[in-house]
Amino acid sequence: MNIKRLLFLAILISWGSVLWSQENGNLLTYKDASGNERPVRTIAEWQLKRAQILKGMELIMGDLPARDNLPPLEIRYLDSVAGIGYTRFTISFTAAKDEPVTAFLYVPHRKNMQEKRPAMLALHETDPIGKRSVDAQGRNINLGYAKELAERGYVVIAPDYPGFGDAKDYDFRTDRYESGTMKAIFNNIRCVDLLQERADVDSDKIGVIGHSLGGHNAIFTGAFDERLKVVVSSCGWTLFHDYFNGDSAAMRKYGGKLWAWAQERYMPRIKEKYDLDPDKLPVEFDEIIAAIAPRAFFSSSPVNDANFNNSGVKKGMDSIAKIYELLEASQNLKAVYPDSKHDFPFGARWQAYRFIDSVLNYHFRPIYGYSFLSNYKYLERMEFFSLNRGQKDIVFLGNSLTERGDWEKITGRTDVSNRGIGSDITEGFINRIQDVFYLKPRICFIEGGVNDLGRQIAQDTIIRNLGIIIDTLRSEGIIPVLNMVTYLTDYYKWHQPAEFNQRIKELNKAIKALAKKKKVRLINLNPMISDGKFLLEKYAIADGIHYTDATYQLWRDEIFKILVKNRL
Repeated sequence: MNIKRLLFLAILISWGSVLWSQENGNLLTYKDASGNERPVRTIAEWQLKRAQILKGMELIMGDLPARDNLPPLEIRYLDSVAGIGYTRFTISFTAAKDEPVTAFLYVPHRKNMQEKRPAMLALHETDPIGKRSVDAQGRNINLGYAKELAERGYVVIAPDYPGFGDAKDYDFRTDRYESGTMKAIFNNIRCVDLLQERADVDSDKIGVIGHSLGGHNAIFTGAFDERLKVVVSSCGWTLFHDYFNGDSAAMRKYGGKLWAWAQERYMPRIKEKYDLDPDKLPVEFDEIIAAIAPRAFFSSSPVNDANFNNSGVKKGMDSIAKIYELLEASQNLKAVYPDSKHDFPFGARWQAYRFIDSVLNYHFRPIYGYSFLSNYKYLERMEFFSLNRGQKDIVFLGNSLTERGDWEKITGRTDVSNRGIGSDITEGFINRIQDVFYLKPRICFIEGGVNDLGRQIAQDTIIRNLGIIIDTLRSEGIIPVLNMVTYLTDYYKWHQPAEFNQRIKELNKAIKALAKKKKVRLINLNPMISDGKFLLEKYAIADGIHYTDATYQLWRDEIFKILVKNRL
């Protein structure tokens, strides 16, 4: 960025040349000191436009309070819960005098106490349980992004929006804010203050993520707080002109389609001052998002979102892209359009996480043990899965033994889907079970457990995970089928085959008991492809674990028996 241009900007702003007109303007124009429209051609001119955008936001939301002379945060730790690689604390802290904020704080475990981690502010949707929503405790398991980011090693703070969760009794009528939105923005900014004060946080690597209510508040907070280097919004916006939440009766009752935005807990001025008329609003969503530039912005905007119209997002992204081009930061702008309704589906979340990792230059490494996220193939396959959806009657869910199978060729059917990921563990199966649901299958063949054993994951944990998978599939009307784990050859190099196969035998006993308890069908290839101790050479490729074509044919025959029994 040209330093002379920045100095020029500072002089202009100090002269008070930033004016605002309460009319929607072109994103590529600004008002000069005389109130005339001028084209945005330079970084300095864009900064003038950006200041006008922030002023327009304040006209709708009320002024952002100054942060001078604020009291200490006075953090109180109320309880703690152990997670996978992190501890989740319930905390309360002071945003301003007589303004407590309740939040979850996720703190990853560290081997090196001098290590600093990136951090994320996670904002929840419109859900009465508030912050618990982003811990996957709510009505939609796809919204557990605070928990998932903590599992990836991020320090995460997830506050309650005023009126939700532990802040459900918040009184908007007696506070000092013109809108609930501005109160939330101020709380969020104080969350960033809290993160920056932590010794385990890299203060230059902080971002914000949210869905729906949290999605647009992530945008609003990111526009005002330049310390946030990456902003992720799921189902959080469309152009105000394209917004409609589907409630025609309420629109008629309240006098306009923006009535939902004008509630007491959001932005009452949209009705009081601007008559629910998008043409009267002093700022549009594409302008607010452009105010984040050149910092990174990621939008997940489903094609079937009834609230935040997808076409309005695409129009907005076209104009936003011009600002990122002007600032030579096009690589920092990304939008995905998943085939879903008002949701943050698995594939979109993983793309968002990879975007965050890239922007913050973060590489996840588990502190101890093994996580499915340690597997570099996991995210690559999940991205592939997100692009290959459509109803399939039969799904194969497993690790590399499943992935290596050409199931359309093996079965002679096109209504099959290979959801195998090499090196995956049963915990990874659970975390991607939603991807199976998107396919709406009638039956799912589950193959896994050997990688868990190789990673020293306890047998009880494997069985518990398989039980969760069975129950979850059944809850969606999908028939689950288990596979026993097959043995290694006697020439397998990475483990002591005899010892490892004994562990497989013990695990298979437990899998058989689980199948009996859950009343699910079970496939056991070991009697056909082993001598009872080792996988026979004719059924294994050179590595001593993966299958030959002959093994897949035997597996196919067992699968067909089950398909016939279930009239599939």
